[in-house]
Amino acid sequence: MNEERRKNVMKPFLSLCMIVKNEEKVLQRCLDSVYGIVDEIVIVDTGSTDSTKEIALKYTDKVYHFEWTNSFAAARNFAQQHATGKWILVLDADEYVDRTNLQEMIQVLKQADNGVEAYDVNIYNFMGTYGERVLQHRHTRIYRNLPHLQYDRSIHEQLRKTNGEYVQAEQGILTVYHTGYMSHVVTEKKKHDRNAPLIEREIQAGDSVAFDYFNLGNEHLSKGEIEQALQSFIQAYQHKKDIRLSWVSYCLVQIILCLKYLQRFDDALRVIADAENLYSETADFQFLRGEIYYLQHRYDDAVQQLEYLLENKNKYPYTIKTVEYVEYDPHMLLGHIYKHKGNSQKAIYHFSCALSFNRKSYEALYHILQLLARAHSEEEIVQFIKSKQLANDLFAVSLIARIASNLHLEKVMCSLAAKLGDEVIQRGFEIKVNILQKRYDEALQQILKSSVADLQTYVRSGSLDSYDLLVAAFKTNQLDVVRLLFHLVSEHREKEFLLFMMNEYEETPEPTFYLLLLERTIQLKEYELFEQLLALKGKFPENIHIQIAHLLHRYEFMELAFQLYRSVENMNEWDAESFVNVIEALAVKNEAIEAMQYGLLAISLGHHDFRLYKYVIELMTICGMDEEKKKMVQQAKQSYPDSEWLKEKER
Repeated sequence: MNEERRKNVMKPFLSLCMIVKNEEKVLQRCLDSVYGIVDEIVIVDTGSTDSTKEIALKYTDKVYHFEWTNSFAAARNFAQQHATGKWILVLDADEYVDRTNLQEMIQVLKQADNGVEAYDVNIYNFMGTYGERVLQHRHTRIYRNLPHLQYDRSIHEQLRKTNGEYVQAEQGILTVYHTGYMSHVVTEKKKHDRNAPLIEREIQAGDSVAFDYFNLGNEHLSKGEIEQALQSFIQAYQHKKDIRLSWVSYCLVQIILCLKYLQRFDDALRVIADAENLYSETADFQFLRGEIYYLQHRYDDAVQQLEYLLENKNKYPYTIKTVEYVEYDPHMLLGHIYKHKGNSQKAIYHFSCALSFNRKSYEALYHILQLLARAHSEEEIVQFIKSKQLANDLFAVSLIARIASNLHLEKVMCSLAAKLGDEVIQRGFEIKVNILQKRYDEALQQILKSSVADLQTYVRSGSLDSYDLLVAAFKTNQLDVVRLLFHLVSEHREKEFLLFMMNEYEETPEPTFYLLLLERTIQLKEYELFEQLLALKGKFPENIHIQIAHLLHRYEFMELAFQLYRSVENMNEWDAESFVNVIEALAVKNEAIEAMQYGLLAISLGHHDFRLYKYVIELMTICGMDEEKKKMVQQAKQSYPDSEWLKEKER
């Protein structure tokens, strides 16, 4: 009896169980976050060929080999067989935890009722290039080490009881941080190639069809296959067995996002209206409604919706997809709206609020510096960066230097380049400064002395890109330099464009690259070169005139844009953006009647962009056309029945 009691006392309380393969880049970070807090570490390796095993053995002697069988559940259960703790914590190598948070969770486990068999954790998934986006979800990662609790399913494995029932988990307080969905990791590991066949196999097995379709939808969405993703998510939702399953609310959000990407905005708003009745305390649907309004160019409606969310966020304590829907994303959209409206002060305020929630936000910082550059000297911007302590680590310095390069702020670049440490990256920024100062010969000499690896580093660090080099080559009439770019671009269509620019490709290339080159000449104020390149527009399809006009309007060359629009005589080739831009150009010249006529023509041609209705209604108000205005408001309401702005105009 005493011996058995002694064994129970010695039994570990919490075992960490992991399955790994070729994780030398991240395994140490994961194990450092738990070492000395968990009582036991069990690592199952499924065939590593790097130093994963050696790293693991520094932390535990319980490292086992498992022959991979295309089943994550089988590997998880093998790890459990070697765990002796009362509770099991499951982590992947590309995850980690906060040590204090883990210790707090252990105290929760020690006080858990005997009837509680498992806990969900919050998982924060860092996305994008720098981890600048954070998506969240819940998953069961802590459970009692009992024989009747096992994993099943070959992928997106689920914890089940051996009698087939799913485990009902409590919500735990542990947060797990996951970096495996960052862009470079997904590319390196080819997760899509691995996951999709396993999910298809699960669907054929027919055991958890709804959940399988949900996971298949996520695979399609991550590959940009929007229509297929939407159909999979709809199938998942239709086959759901219980609305309370954690993935179901996430599935609804994914359906809305697919409809958004497909520009099926009315359908998205209908789903949002239904979803918020089911999940009335989540911020997701409140934000997504505001985002749809923004994408419909219903800026006043969007402002009202987004400001309501920010002012009443206590009413929405939960999020389904990402915590950024609560404050970061609303502030970003409000920043864009006020920037569009020309209210720089409010725009900077909202972009700054967004930056305070996400210090890695390239987008927020880009717009702040761009707006500041309109009214402040570069010296003042440098002082602003110092006073706000924005460049207080190497990552931040690199981020701001990249933004300064894109915005062509040479003094800001120079103030930061020396802090980057890497001589090759510094040289890249020096070349960019030479280009900005129109010292093209010097810049090209530096480029020609650079190795291919150096050129790739310049591009990767954001100091230079292929369009900088193209401009330098054209300005010095050294087109042979363009051949260097073949080492920098990977896309076949872009290589065709480079050959076209050297008169070695006779077919019409992809116009996107031509437009990017034109834009760079505007950014570098090389207007003579712009005119030379503009002569090539006849080599492209007719609608290139419209696209170039859009570009000119965006950079506030309104009169030039207006002339280019007018050169396209067939109005059926105009898109809604063309009419909107022409109306704005005419309004600036106080030609209200002609502007209104363009708006009415656009609507008669079947364009229902909200801005067209808004401009026509406002111009009718200016011209005192009250009866016509009332009719136009009613016509607009047929397309936008929920618009508060239109309802206000109706009163």
